[in-house]
Amino acid sequence: MSLIFYSEEGENQKEESIDKYKDLFDEYKSQSITLTEALIHMYTSSGVEKNKMNVLITDLIKDCKNKIELNLDKIKEKYPSITEDEAIIISSYTCEAEDNDYSPYKLLNKNLVSDDRINGIKKISKYFYILLKSLRKLKKYYPTKENKYLYRCIGVKVNYKIDPFDKKSVPYIEGNTKTFWSFTSTPTCIKTSYKFLKGEKIQSGTIFTLYGDIWGYDISLFNVFNEEEILLEPERKFIVVQVYPPVNDIIHIRCNIKKKILC
Repeated sequence: MSLIFYSEEGENQKEESIDKYKDLFDEYKSQSITLTEALIHMYTSSGVEKNKMNVLITDLIKDCKNKIELNLDKIKEKYPSITEDEAIIISSYTCEAEDNDYSPYKLLNKNLVSDDRINGIKKISKYFYILLKSLRKLKKYYPTKENKYLYRCIGVKVNYKIDPFDKKSVPYIEGNTKTFWSFTSTPTCIKTSYKFLKGEKIQSGTIFTLYGDIWGYDISLFNVFNEEEILLEPERKFIVVQVYPPVNDIIHIRCNIKKKILC
């Protein structure tokens, strides 16, 4: 008996693709949006109080500038076309605010996976636009013979069984198509990915091994915490190839990434 797989359209109703927002992004092409302006737009749309917002932005930009100043020569050597402002924008994605809920990457990805994705993308549209524009100045990273895979680790165990009472969510079952709706941070070493698991003594979560038509941006030189990081753009679709039942409360899933056209 063959399994009947659910349609991905049912998964949290996120069928609204970023491609549907090209008109919004086209509007920004004639503007010169600064990082400060983009952060103000994102924080204001998220309901952050003005005084708190000013402190958050000041601290974040200071940390990013310090990081880029230290690595600017290496960045320019590797990516000669990128400007210092664009480097600081990329670095801001790796920053953590004192209140982590207001870290740029947290707010950005929270809205990208929101059930109300239309309004979610509008809230972060300026920051999303300048980040994507800056990232696309970098040469794309592809896995090598020595490092064939990328790894994504999350601190929750995903659903890998069919639930006959749940007709909306798409389980992580061999043959199913899934989507990483947000930006996806990945290292090339599986040991590095383990630190993203929650818990100090008991680690629990899911580790994805990614291969296939996979590419991202190596933003290690921009990372405020000096961590290796290959960043994948949103809406990366993949096929679940193999699921290993939990070992030590960790699920391992092998995924074949589908081809994505860079527009």
